Amino acid sequence: LVGFLALADAMPDAWVWVAAPLAAAVVFVLSFLAPVVFEPLFNRFRPLEDESLTESLRALSREAGVPVRDVLVADASRRTTKENAYVSGLGATRRVVVYDTLLSRGSPQEVRLVVAHELGHRRDGHVLKGTLTAALGAVVVAFLVFGLLRSHALLDAIGASGPGDPAVVPFVLLVAAAAGALSDPLGMAVSRRWERAADRTSIELTGDPTGFAEMERNLSIANLSELAPSRLAYALTFSHPAPAERIAAARAAAPART
Repeated sequence: LVGFLALADAMPDAWVWVAAPLAAAVVFVLSFLAPVVFEPLFNRFRPLEDESLTESLRALSREAGVPVRDVLVADASRRTTKENAYVSGLGATRRVVVYDTLLSRGSPQEVRLVVAHELGHRRDGHVLKGTLTAALGAVVVAFLVFGLLRSHALLDAIGASGPGDPAVVPFVLLVAAAAGALSDPLGMAVSRRWERAADRTSIELTGDPTGFAEMERNLSIANLSELAPSRLAYALTFSHPAPAERIAAARAAAPART
């Protein structure tokens, strides 16, 4: 915001043409830096000691077409009982990270199922698509703010002398928050679609739909997931399908017993 004010003060009628691409660039930079700079600030990592499981997860990543360099364990138990795993980094920095909470309770097959889901996100390019979407959102908000702050009536209403006046900061934050609230339902719907695709990839890579259903049940209990959310809560706040929905989809994928 300090940079924005300086830019708006220096270029009151054209600041958006610099701010918009810079905002998009910041989104990409933060996305690239997160796994190698920010994650180590909040977590401690160690190599997974189970060599058999490590090789199994590496083989799974190769089968998914997104080979990883490292298989690490994060000390998530310092701050949560939730269980999870994720794939972070790009190229040479790509690695699988498993929460120690998941390792302490889950079976090796359950860990494989969770990791396979995360590999599905990488295989389908969801991380890149999400980053592009966020960058586009930053550009849209920049132009929206630019258009609004060109109104003298609006500047008078918020007590600002121009777009470079620090008095515009609360208004800029309000616009960003409102834009996020309005776009959230669409974003959540897209996220749920990607999660369903990653679920299908997990079942495809492991060949274990029954195990996936059991894994989802166990994670729902461990993570205190809402099993049957209201329609409004589901539309506005659920980035993942409800657990019952995911379990039903996995069971439907299981071959019928004769």
